[in-house]
Amino acid sequence: MLMKKLLLAISMLSFAYSGFCAESEAVLSFRKIYWGTPKDSVWRDSKKLDFVKDKNALIKNAYSLNNDDLMIGAVKLDKVLYIFNDENRFYKVFIMGTLEQVEQMKFILTYKYGDFRNESFVDDSHIMQWLVKDVTFTLKEINKSRFELTIESNWQASSDYKKNTSVDDF
Repeated sequence: MLMKKLLLAISMLSFAYSGFCAESEAVLSFRKIYWGTPKDSVWRDSKKLDFVKDKNALIKNAYSLNNDDLMIGAVKLDKVLYIFNDENRFYKVFIMGTLEQVEQMKFILTYKYGDFRNESFVDDSHIMQWLVKDVTFTLKEINKSRFELTIESNWQASSDYKKNTSVDDF
């Protein structure tokens, strides 16, 4: 009986700790490209990045990088697109991969950020969301054929909040 109570207490502490860790980490960038950086000012490892417009993408302001790493951990990717807003500031990443890789991608997200917060089923898609500060990770398993991962930062709202809460004009 004492062993069961001890095991239960350890389990509860583990869950609480993992939830705390997920909430305390901020996601400031993707592959060392910080959210809100202007497209023409992106540098990584002392090299200016040259984004190439993806003319086949259905997403507005979608760009790729030549010779981009098509791996995240052990997950092989089909496509990585960097999305910029109308002011040419980086705010979203769109990633595609095969169905065989979806469980590994889900494992990476769960390991880093804990269990997903939202789940839905729309048509033939299973959608899971992780909310980490002002960044949303949306993993979609589509038609049992592929996955899409969208990483979207709400850096503008966060920046505005910081400015508005530090007003010293009055």
